[in-house]
Amino acid sequence: MPKIILLLWCSLMLFTPTVFGEPAGSVPIIKDQDFVVERFVTGIESSPTTMTFVGNDILVLQKHDGKVRLIRDGHIDKVVLDVSVTNIGEQGMLGITNVGSAVYLYFTESASDGGEPIAKRVYKYEWDRNDLVNPVLIKDLPQTRPYHNGGAMVTSLDDSVYLILGDAGRYGKLQNHKTGEPDDTSVIMRIDKEEPYYAMGIRNSFGLAVDPVTGNIWDTENGDDDFDEVNLVLPNFNSGWEVIMGPATQDDLSLLPSYEGYVYSDPEFSWQKPVAPTAITFASSEQLAKFKDSVFVGDCIYGNLYKFDLNSDRTGFVFSNTQLDDKVVNLDESLDEVIFGSGFGCITDLEIGPDGLLYIVSLSEGTIFRMIPQSIATTSVSTEEGGGCLIATATFGSELAPQVQFLREIRDNTVLSTASGTSFMTAFNAFYYSFSPAVADLERQNPMFKETVKVAITPLLSSLSLLQYVYIDSEAEMLGYGISIILLNVGMYFVSPVVIISKLKKKLVKNRTQSRFLHEILSN
Repeated sequence: MPKIILLLWCSLMLFTPTVFGEPAGSVPIIKDQDFVVERFVTGIESSPTTMTFVGNDILVLQKHDGKVRLIRDGHIDKVVLDVSVTNIGEQGMLGITNVGSAVYLYFTESASDGGEPIAKRVYKYEWDRNDLVNPVLIKDLPQTRPYHNGGAMVTSLDDSVYLILGDAGRYGKLQNHKTGEPDDTSVIMRIDKEEPYYAMGIRNSFGLAVDPVTGNIWDTENGDDDFDEVNLVLPNFNSGWEVIMGPATQDDLSLLPSYEGYVYSDPEFSWQKPVAPTAITFASSEQLAKFKDSVFVGDCIYGNLYKFDLNSDRTGFVFSNTQLDDKVVNLDESLDEVIFGSGFGCITDLEIGPDGLLYIVSLSEGTIFRMIPQSIATTSVSTEEGGGCLIATATFGSELAPQVQFLREIRDNTVLSTASGTSFMTAFNAFYYSFSPAVADLERQNPMFKETVKVAITPLLSSLSLLQYVYIDSEAEMLGYGISIILLNVGMYFVSPVVIISKLKKKLVKNRTQSRFLHEILSN
């Protein structure tokens, strides 16, 4: 019986105010006042690089130690894979994407952590909700130098998987030289199927994205001493390296050798002064609907988050600042129009989560930030009445799960609209926070317990839905409906089990009596 009581109180806790994570310090600034940034997860070790969502779970790569770390319910969970990597320079655990439960990883493999490199490799794993298992080697790429290994991976709209690779210090045909055989450098390649290179002539890149509307691939590219780029990458694209970085002159084009029908085109945007652009992504969710025609890009040098507005056919950008009409920000020109946020440190990945929000990985901060609408943040801030909805988050996997949103609406629009409801919540929260952290931790550690909680609170959700069909505008009505809901749940969770158990006991006693009587008759 105590367990049933605990589950009922845990479920009622869904009324309490929700917090999306306590900041560990200062947080980055977003220019759009409709949004704020929170520190979603902090303390990720060994320089986090890229991440992917598998359902509501996050798998994030730790560059230096070759580990894949699970982030579940907004908390750092266990290591789900640990492989040996060489980690000097731009080597280590570098790229991840998934197609359903199939997870693709790209890393510079070694016999021991920090040891001599064996090769650059892509493996396919299966995610069983607890570990990455059943590795299959997909690509065995030649090991070259410790830099320009690229690593960003992306899944296209038709579930094809692409990997971008830098020049790795090589200078051959793929770098627009007349000699030197192709060797899987300076390219974008499909890795789940043997096909010709999708693109070539890439110096070095940490960003790859797919437009959710057109299906076109975009990348970011790091220049040498100048001209970092954002590129629209159509099939058979030649990015121009090592002849061209930034917009090409006629002299540049005359020096560009033709290679197997690959076609050069200028970047859609260039920074004359390097910023080391990294991750790139498109906003395609209801939560970020105002950015549906925009592209987000992060950088590593200045910790900026950039926003570029797409033209009508989504093949380039439009600017209000006429100085940027040439698609270049020169040394004496302002970046204000495209800088959307700042203070993120070295950004290494941008992802849109299943909750529709933007997640930002910072290698230098060891943190995953999350950009959330101000309207949600306002209802998610701790108040005197209580803090985070720990059990609800652990149960449903996200603070924005439909069940939690539904219960939050009832809490805000119904229970807290009256003095008696507010008093109840204040008293209840004092009790709840004495045990909720332990219960939430147990849910994260024990999937069976989590499912038990979820099943147990289903009757509660059904009973609370009745409040959607009543109008409460007085203290008396609040008390009446509130007591009725409580009594209904007491009946479901306590009275019904007691009645059922009592009847079962009576039936067992009756069966034993009949069996004993029959035994005595047969004995005589």
